[in-house]
Amino acid sequence: MSSGSFFLYLFAVVGLLLVIFVEIETIAFDKSLGHLTIKRHKPLIAKTKLIKHLLQDISGVEIQEMSSSESNTYRVCLVLNSGKRRVPLTSSFSTGLGSKHKTAEVIATFLNIRNYGLDGFPTDNSNELKWDTIEEEITHWKTAIKSDPNDADARMKLGLALMVQDATNNKEQAMGYLKEAEALFKAQGYDEEAMQAAQLYGVAYWGMMGKRGSDYQD
Repeated sequence: MSSGSFFLYLFAVVGLLLVIFVEIETIAFDKSLGHLTIKRHKPLIAKTKLIKHLLQDISGVEIQEMSSSESNTYRVCLVLNSGKRRVPLTSSFSTGLGSKHKTAEVIATFLNIRNYGLDGFPTDNSNELKWDTIEEEITHWKTAIKSDPNDADARMKLGLALMVQDATNNKEQAMGYLKEAEALFKAQGYDEEAMQAAQLYGVAYWGMMGKRGSDYQD
């Protein structure tokens, strides 16, 4: 095989891989139904992921930034339930801050919500749930799961609390909740949270969880 033929072959392989993994994203805000629908479709492998949320749960829009030595890239992200969850409109970051600002402003105007831009949704820990003991926290998350079996966040936090209480005796139970949390996050389209749950699962598996006693009152 000549060098010219090799590079042509290599280019063809790379081009095929790009086609395989290309993703078409369609975003629809439907006020009549009160739903946001994000459709992510990979045509060559016929894989489609649908993400749906109620418009009433969207409390703001912000722009996320990823910095590197070469350039800064951005993506528009919706803020749900007053900062408890974020939903990126695109799975990847890209250049062009001006267009992201324009998109965020159009969405904010259409939904009559706050546009936080690059500053992001403000962090407020004043309403953060707190418990006197780890047992109280475990009871809280178990009750939350009974009320909503699809509450992935409650499963992840319960798994974490169980590990803090007793990393040895609660290991299997905690890993089970973390695995369930990862699956639920993936099914609901929260890829970043799913990755976090998977990382915590690894921490639990290797028994690297530390104590958090300072978080509770004596």
